[in-house]
Amino acid sequence: MNVTVEKRMDGWNVACDELIIPLWKGEEIAEAYPELDQRFDGGLAAMQADKEFSGEAKTVAIVHTMGKLAAKKLIIAGMGSPESFDFVSARAAWGRAAKVSTTKGKEKLVAIDVRTTGSLELDRLAQAMTEAFGLASYHYEGYRQKPKREAEPLSTVQLLVGSDEEAATAMVGVMRGEALAQGTNLARTLVNEPANYLTPTALKDAVVAVAERYGMEYEVLAKDKLKELGMGGVLSVAKGSAEEPFVVAVKYQGKENWEDVIGLIGKGVTFDTGGISIKPVAGMEDMKSDMGGAAAMIGALEAIGQLKPKANILTVIGCVENMPSSTAYKPGDVITTMSGKTVEIITTDAEGRLVLADCITYAKQKGVSCLIDAATLTGGIVVALGHFCSGVMTNNDALVGEVLDAAGQAGERLWQLPTFDEYRELNKSRFADLKNSGGRYGHGIIGGVFLQEFAEETPWAHLDIAGTAYSASANDMNPAGGTGVMVRTIAQFVMNRSQA
Repeated sequence: MNVTVEKRMDGWNVACDELIIPLWKGEEIAEAYPELDQRFDGGLAAMQADKEFSGEAKTVAIVHTMGKLAAKKLIIAGMGSPESFDFVSARAAWGRAAKVSTTKGKEKLVAIDVRTTGSLELDRLAQAMTEAFGLASYHYEGYRQKPKREAEPLSTVQLLVGSDEEAATAMVGVMRGEALAQGTNLARTLVNEPANYLTPTALKDAVVAVAERYGMEYEVLAKDKLKELGMGGVLSVAKGSAEEPFVVAVKYQGKENWEDVIGLIGKGVTFDTGGISIKPVAGMEDMKSDMGGAAAMIGALEAIGQLKPKANILTVIGCVENMPSSTAYKPGDVITTMSGKTVEIITTDAEGRLVLADCITYAKQKGVSCLIDAATLTGGIVVALGHFCSGVMTNNDALVGEVLDAAGQAGERLWQLPTFDEYRELNKSRFADLKNSGGRYGHGIIGGVFLQEFAEETPWAHLDIAGTAYSASANDMNPAGGTGVMVRTIAQFVMNRSQA
C-alpha cells in the first residue's frame, strides 16, 4: 500500500473509489461541508437528520455518490468528541473506516480529507491515519490451496491537505506510520507462521534478512559457539528438539561512537510443547506464537531500519524449540547458564526465562547500557491483565518511565507490576543458585524477577506479552492471530532516546 500526501482544498473532484471525510460528534455536515451537501442537494443533511450517520466515535456511513462527486463512494467517518480526541482514538476511528474500505471492492485508490485534527498535531494525525490503514489492511493468507481473500489490498491512499507546508508536515507522520505499520505487520506474519515452517533456523534467517536489508552488522551463534560461550540455558531448552538452536546478535549503530547502547532481547521459542512438563492438548496449536517477543524485536528492527534514529542498539534473539524426547532436559536437572549461575529445573515449561537469561548475559558482556526484553513468558500475566494489556517489570524507575511514555505515544497498553524482594526469594533453590519456577501465585512477577537476577545492576525492563501477542478474535485493526504487539512501543522508545 502506497500512502501519499496531496495538496487539495477539497476532495470533491478527486477521481477515486472512495472519499473518506471525518465528522465530529454533534457536528452538522451541512455546516462542516457546505459545498459537499449542496452537491447532494441537501441530501446529506437530510440523512443526518434521519440519524443515518453521526459523528459518534468509530461510526461509519457509506454513501453512493451517483456521479455527484468524482469518487464512487463517500464514506463519513465519525471521530467522536474533539475534547477526547487523541492519537489512540484517531487511529481507532480511522481504523474502522479503513476496515470498511479494505473489505469491499477491488484494487483502489482512497482519498482522505484530513481536516479534522482536534488537539493532535498534523504529523501525529497523519501517522495515526497511516498506521490505521497499514494495520487494518494486513492479511495473512497462510497455506490454503485457494486464497480466501477475495478483495485485493488498497493500492494507494491519498491524504488531502490544504497547503504545501501542511503536506510537508503530514509526510513526516506518513513516513513514521508506514515504518511502524510495516514493522508490526512483519511481526504479525512471523507469529502467524506454522512452527514447521518457522523453525529456529527460519527465525534466525528472518533476523538476518532484516539486518542485511538495512546494512546492520550481525553475528549468528550456532550450537558449537553456544557451547563455547557456556549458554546452558539455550542449549538445555534445545536438547529435546531435532532443530538446531541459534542466538542472533544484530548491531545497529546510529551514532558516531559505539556507546550508550540499548540492549533489546527477544524470546524466540518457535514452538513450546512444555517439554517433559508437557502442556494440555487444548490450545497447544497456539504455542507457535511463543516467539512473539522475538517477533516484536524483529519488527522493531524493521521500523528502526527505515526511521534511522540516532541511537545504538544491540538486539539479541534466542531461537529454539522446546520439545519432549529421550534427550530433553528434565525436572530436577541443574543447569549452568552463561552467567555462571546454576538453575534447578522445576518445570521444563518455564523455558523462556532460561533462553532470555543467556541472551541478557551475552548483551551485558557486549557492553549494553540498558536492557529491554520482550517475551510471551507466563500464563500468570494473562490471569493478571487479560488480553488487552501487556505487563512491564523493572529494576530502574527512570527506564520504565521511558518505556511507559513510549507505550503511551505508540498507543499500546502497558501496566507496571512490582518486583519486591519477597518475589525474588521465591526463586531460590535448595540445590542451585536459582530455580526456574517459584510457584503459581504471582507467577507473572516471579518469572520477571528471575530475569532480574541476570540483569543485575544494568537498568532493565521486562515486557511480558503472553496475553497480547496473539488474539483469538479480530478488531478494527487486528485480524485474529499475531498482533505485532510492542513493535511500536520499542521503536518509539528508541526514537525518543535518539532525540534526547
